Amino acid sequence: MVASKRLVVSWFLLVLLLVEANAQGLNVGFYSKTCPHAEDIVRKVVFAAMKKAPTLGAPLLRMFFHDCFVRGCDGSILLDSSNNQAEKNAVPNLSLRGFG
Repeated sequence: MVASKRLVVSWFLLVLLLVEANAQGLNVGFYSKTCPHAEDIVRKVVFAAMKKAPTLGAPLLRMFFHDCFVRGCDGSILLDSSNNQAEKNAVPNLSLRGFG
């Protein structure tokens, strides 16, 4: 019984450590030294796009989810391919909008 409790606690701590290690991604001010205006530029571009197409907010958030939260933000969802092998052409991503 004690061994099983230790095992459960050990697994819980391991999962907690893995979650914390993965939580070290982008945050506000991430580019403050390398590109101080990056957040302002992105904000202005997104607001301009949403002003043109007010219904774009949810699809844009979904696109970020498919690109960022699944395998990390690498922008690969935006790449076109000539032989249909790009991430954009994967079945779950065929209904994404907001590519510009």
